[in-house]
Amino acid sequence: MSWASVGRRMAHVAAILLVALILGTACHEVLGHGLTGVLVGGRIGYVEILGVQVWPELGWHGWPDTYGLCAVTDVPDGTAGAVMRLAGSMSTWLVSVLAVALLWLRRWRGWPRFVLVCLSIWWIDLLTYTLPSWGLRRSILWGPVYSEPYEAAIALGVRGWAFQAFAIGTSALLATATWMAIRHGRQVGHPGDVDDGGAGGID
Repeated sequence: MSWASVGRRMAHVAAILLVALILGTACHEVLGHGLTGVLVGGRIGYVEILGVQVWPELGWHGWPDTYGLCAVTDVPDGTAGAVMRLAGSMSTWLVSVLAVALLWLRRWRGWPRFVLVCLSIWWIDLLTYTLPSWGLRRSILWGPVYSEPYEAAIALGVRGWAFQAFAIGTSALLATATWMAIRHGRQVGHPGDVDDGGAGGID
């Protein structure tokens, strides 16, 4: 393997992680917390993604202590609030499950494959946000020592150890399934490749 090939692979990995971080944070905050909060009777005050306020006005607030924030007001206490808090990490987890399934259903190429791989690693959100339940920071070296999905699950009656096992177990399964789909280009169910007409992506 040449150095140029190694460089291209590293660039692909870096691009995947960057895109996954930005879009994953937006999904966690807007679709997870925001949409769920509205559905249970709340209102979105503002949304911040990686230090950038995107709603109701656009502005730079500086790098925050957390990856993002969706301020939802007027959410009833109790079950509704717990569901909204849990929905953040579960929204990205569900997208990851769907993306992994699509990677296995067809042999994707180009940009479709790139996007699916980005989405498939969103399980990282649930896993890293569960780390504080063991006393670690969310990103190990930085971030809050507060596990939002873990505390929300407990508030909904889920056993702490069961939620931890769920986070670790499903993350391992999704990571393995993604790696196998990328490594072997496995097809299940539908023959043929799906391309985007020549756009770049992951080979």
